[in-house]
Amino acid sequence: MNAQVSNARRQRGALLIEVLVSIVICAFGLLGFAALQARATAAEFESYQRSQALVLLSDMTDRMNANRGNAGSYVVSGLIGEGAAADCASLAGASLDLCEWGNLIRGSAETRGGSKVGSMLSARGCITRAVGTSDRYVISVVWQGTVATGAPANGCGQGDSAFPREDQRRAVSSTVCIARLKDPDVIPPTPRC
Repeated sequence: MNAQVSNARRQRGALLIEVLVSIVICAFGLLGFAALQARATAAEFESYQRSQALVLLSDMTDRMNANRGNAGSYVVSGLIGEGAAADCASLAGASLDLCEWGNLIRGSAETRGGSKVGSMLSARGCITRAVGTSDRYVISVVWQGTVATGAPANGCGQGDSAFPREDQRRAVSSTVCIARLKDPDVIPPTPRC
């Protein structure tokens, strides 16, 4: 009988230790799952911002294509979309398009509870003439990402205070080629886009 009592005393607490080890293992698993969810949420937000930027890029590309005769009027030396929303009522042509696009970049298109919630974090736009051409324009949309990656090669927004970290600045761009109608017999032929 003494041997059984001695064994029982040695076994006391063993079940409690097994339960504690199981709880610790489950806690690590739940922490891993929470980290996975956080990364998935961040990736989803990054994807949402990129899709918003592509919609804005497509919008300005369409506006420039619709007003091809005045494409040079769209070139802006600064960033588009800084500051408060502008009143575009008295504008026309390229000025109206730039004003409305700037408001869209600021997030004026989507509201929730009276607040403007659309667009990306610190979004800005740039429209420049491609180097060495007179008929190619580069439209860019930049914004602040949430996760550090490599800095984009696109210079739009570079050095701006809205983008304190280059490895979090995101950019998408598109080149618009405006057709110039010329006599094909004129020499030398102009290289096209």
